[in-house]
Amino acid sequence: MLPPTRAEEVEGLPVGIALLHHFANTEDRRGFVAHGRRLTGHDALATPVDLERWLREHDLLVGEAPDTKAHQGHLTRARELRTALRAALRQDAEGDGQGGEAAVGYSFHVTLTAGHGAHLTIAADPVDTALAHIVMSALTATVNGTWHRLRVCPAPDCQWVFYDNSRPGKAKWCSPQLCGNRAKTQAYRRRRST
Repeated sequence: MLPPTRAEEVEGLPVGIALLHHFANTEDRRGFVAHGRRLTGHDALATPVDLERWLREHDLLVGEAPDTKAHQGHLTRARELRTALRAALRQDAEGDGQGGEAAVGYSFHVTLTAGHGAHLTIAADPVDTALAHIVMSALTATVNGTWHRLRVCPAPDCQWVFYDNSRPGKAKWCSPQLCGNRAKTQAYRRRRST
Protein backbone atom coordinates (compact mmCIF):
# COMPACT_ATOMS: atom_id res chain seq x y z
CA MET A 1 0.00 0.00 0.00
CA LEU A 2 1.33 3.43 -0.92
CA PRO A 3 1.63 6.06 1.78
CA PRO A 4 -1.29 8.50 1.67
CA THR A 5 -0.77 11.18 -0.97
CA ARG A 6 -3.23 13.64 0.49
CA ALA A 7 -3.20 14.84 4.08
CA GLU A 8 -6.92 14.06 4.34
CA GLU A 9 -6.11 10.36 3.88
CA VAL A 10 -3.92 10.20 7.01
CA GLU A 11 -5.80 9.00 10.06
CA GLY A 12 -5.43 11.22 13.13
CA LEU A 13 -3.53 13.99 11.36
CA PRO A 14 -3.85 17.26 13.31
CA VAL A 15 -5.02 20.26 11.27
CA GLY A 16 -1.78 22.30 11.48
CA ILE A 17 0.29 19.21 10.70
CA ALA A 18 -1.90 18.50 7.66
CA LEU A 19 -0.81 21.81 6.13
CA LEU A 20 2.88 21.07 6.79
CA HIS A 21 2.51 17.51 5.49
CA HIS A 22 0.94 18.65 2.25
CA PHE A 23 3.33 21.57 1.75
CA ALA A 24 6.48 19.49 2.35
CA ASN A 25 5.20 16.83 -0.07
CA THR A 26 4.71 19.31 -2.90
CA GLU A 27 8.23 18.07 -3.67
CA ASP A 28 7.53 14.42 -4.36
CA ARG A 29 10.84 12.55 -4.53
CA ARG A 30 9.41 9.04 -4.86
CA GLY A 31 11.04 7.17 -7.72
CA PHE A 32 10.34 3.46 -7.47
CA VAL A 33 7.85 0.80 -8.55
CA ALA A 34 5.12 -0.01 -6.04
CA HIS A 35 2.42 -2.58 -6.72
CA GLY A 36 3.16 -2.48 -10.45
CA ARG A 37 2.91 1.29 -10.60
CA ARG A 38 5.95 3.42 -11.43
CA LEU A 39 6.23 6.45 -9.16
CA THR A 40 8.15 9.37 -10.58
CA GLY A 41 9.02 12.39 -8.54
CA HIS A 42 7.63 15.76 -9.43
CA ASP A 43 7.45 19.29 -8.08
CA ALA A 44 3.91 20.56 -7.54
CA LEU A 45 5.40 24.06 -7.21
CA ALA A 46 7.13 24.15 -10.58
CA THR A 47 5.80 27.57 -11.59
CA PRO A 48 4.45 30.69 -9.88
CA VAL A 49 0.98 29.72 -11.14
CA ASP A 50 1.34 26.33 -9.39
CA LEU A 51 2.21 28.12 -6.15
CA GLU A 52 -0.77 30.45 -6.41
CA ARG A 53 -3.09 27.50 -7.16
CA TRP A 54 -1.71 25.49 -4.21
CA LEU A 55 -2.13 28.43 -1.81
CA ARG A 56 -5.71 29.00 -2.98
CA GLU A 57 -6.57 25.28 -2.68
CA HIS A 58 -5.42 25.44 0.95
CA ASP A 59 -7.34 28.66 1.70
CA LEU A 60 -4.12 30.58 2.33
CA LEU A 61 -4.63 33.01 -0.52
CA VAL A 62 -7.92 34.71 -1.22
CA GLY A 63 -8.95 37.69 -3.30
CA GLU A 64 -7.03 39.14 -6.21
CA ALA A 65 -3.83 37.65 -7.52
CA PRO A 66 -0.64 39.21 -6.16
CA ASP A 67 1.58 41.55 -8.16
CA THR A 68 2.85 39.62 -11.19
CA LYS A 69 6.33 41.16 -10.90
CA ALA A 70 6.79 39.39 -7.58
CA HIS A 71 5.71 35.92 -8.80
CA GLN A 72 9.18 34.42 -9.28
CA GLY A 73 10.36 35.80 -5.93
CA HIS A 74 7.35 34.22 -4.22
CA LEU A 75 8.12 30.87 -5.82
CA THR A 76 11.74 31.10 -4.69
CA ARG A 77 10.68 31.93 -1.10
CA ALA A 78 8.16 29.07 -1.07
CA ARG A 79 10.75 26.57 -2.26
CA GLU A 80 13.29 27.85 0.28
CA LEU A 81 10.71 27.41 3.04
CA ARG A 82 9.89 23.90 1.83
CA THR A 83 13.59 22.98 1.69
CA ALA A 84 14.11 24.32 5.23
CA LEU A 85 11.10 22.34 6.52
CA ARG A 86 12.25 19.11 4.90
CA ALA A 87 15.82 19.59 6.18
CA ALA A 88 14.59 20.21 9.73
CA LEU A 89 12.34 17.14 9.61
CA ARG A 90 15.17 14.98 8.27
CA GLN A 91 17.53 16.16 11.03
CA ASP A 92 14.83 15.62 13.64
CA ALA A 93 14.41 12.03 12.41
CA GLU A 94 18.17 11.45 12.52
CA GLY A 95 18.15 12.64 16.11
CA ASP A 96 21.05 15.03 15.84
CA GLY A 97 19.14 18.31 15.75
CA GLN A 98 22.43 20.02 14.91
CA GLY A 99 23.40 22.27 12.03
CA GLY A 100 21.56 22.84 8.81
CA GLU A 101 19.48 25.63 10.23
CA ALA A 102 17.73 27.77 7.66
CA ALA A 103 16.39 31.15 8.63
CA VAL A 104 13.14 32.20 7.02
CA GLY A 105 12.43 35.89 7.42
CA TYR A 106 8.91 37.03 8.18
CA SER A 107 7.68 39.98 10.20
CA PHE A 108 4.90 38.96 12.56
CA HIS A 109 2.70 41.15 14.66
CA VAL A 110 0.65 39.41 17.28
CA THR A 111 -2.28 41.17 18.91
CA LEU A 112 -3.59 39.79 22.21
CA THR A 113 -7.22 40.56 22.85
CA ALA A 114 -9.34 39.73 25.89
CA GLY A 115 -11.83 37.03 24.98
CA HIS A 116 -10.28 36.36 21.57
CA GLY A 117 -6.73 35.32 22.41
CA ALA A 118 -3.92 35.95 19.98
CA HIS A 119 -4.36 37.18 16.41
CA LEU A 120 -1.56 37.03 13.86
CA THR A 121 -1.02 39.93 11.49
CA ILE A 122 1.65 39.86 8.83
CA ALA A 123 2.62 43.13 7.18
CA ALA A 124 3.41 41.72 3.74
CA ASP A 125 1.89 40.94 0.38
CA PRO A 126 -0.70 38.12 0.21
CA VAL A 127 1.71 35.34 -0.84
CA ASP A 128 4.24 36.16 1.89
CA THR A 129 1.34 36.25 4.34
CA ALA A 130 0.24 32.80 3.16
CA LEU A 131 3.78 31.43 3.54
CA ALA A 132 4.00 32.97 7.01
CA HIS A 133 0.93 30.97 8.00
CA ILE A 134 2.83 27.80 7.04
CA VAL A 135 5.68 28.95 9.29
CA MET A 136 3.17 29.56 12.09
CA SER A 137 1.85 26.02 11.63
CA ALA A 138 5.40 24.74 12.20
CA LEU A 139 5.73 26.88 15.33
CA THR A 140 2.36 25.68 16.62
CA ALA A 141 3.31 22.04 15.96
CA THR A 142 6.52 22.61 17.91
CA VAL A 143 4.65 24.11 20.86
CA ASN A 144 1.84 21.53 20.96
CA GLY A 145 4.22 18.57 20.63
CA THR A 146 3.12 17.21 17.25
CA TRP A 147 6.23 18.34 15.30
CA HIS A 148 8.31 15.31 16.38
CA ARG A 149 5.75 12.98 14.77
CA LEU A 150 6.26 14.49 11.32
CA ARG A 151 9.08 12.55 9.65
CA VAL A 152 10.88 12.04 6.35
CA CYS A 153 11.07 8.47 5.06
CA PRO A 154 14.79 7.53 5.04
CA ALA A 155 14.54 5.54 1.77
CA PRO A 156 16.69 7.55 -0.69
CA ASP A 157 14.22 6.94 -3.52
CA CYS A 158 11.22 7.96 -1.42
CA GLN A 159 11.77 10.71 1.19
CA TRP A 160 8.01 11.12 1.60
CA VAL A 161 7.05 13.27 4.58
CA PHE A 162 4.69 11.29 6.81
CA TYR A 163 2.95 11.63 10.15
CA ASP A 164 3.74 8.95 12.71
CA ASN A 165 0.46 8.31 14.49
CA SER A 166 1.67 5.11 16.16
CA ARG A 167 1.31 4.95 19.93
CA PRO A 168 5.06 4.83 20.70
CA GLY A 169 5.88 7.45 18.03
CA LYS A 170 8.92 5.53 16.77
CA ALA A 171 7.93 4.79 13.14
CA LYS A 172 10.83 4.97 10.72
CA TRP A 173 9.26 4.32 7.31
CA CYS A 174 6.39 6.08 5.55
CA SER A 175 5.05 2.56 4.94
CA PRO A 176 6.62 -0.43 6.72
CA GLN A 177 5.01 -2.72 4.13
CA LEU A 178 6.50 -0.76 1.23
CA CYS A 179 9.68 1.17 2.03
CA GLY A 180 10.44 -0.90 5.14
CA ASN A 181 10.21 -4.16 3.20
CA ARG A 182 12.19 -2.73 0.28
CA ALA A 183 14.99 -1.76 2.69
CA LYS A 184 14.99 -5.23 4.30
CA THR A 185 15.09 -6.90 0.88
CA GLN A 186 17.99 -4.70 -0.27
CA ALA A 187 19.93 -5.42 2.94
CA TYR A 188 19.29 -9.15 2.52
CA ARG A 189 20.55 -9.06 -1.09
CA ARG A 190 23.68 -7.17 -0.04
CA ARG A 191 24.44 -9.76 2.65
CA ARG A 192 23.89 -12.65 0.20
CA SER A 193 26.19 -11.13 -2.42
CA THR A 194 29.15 -10.87 -0.03
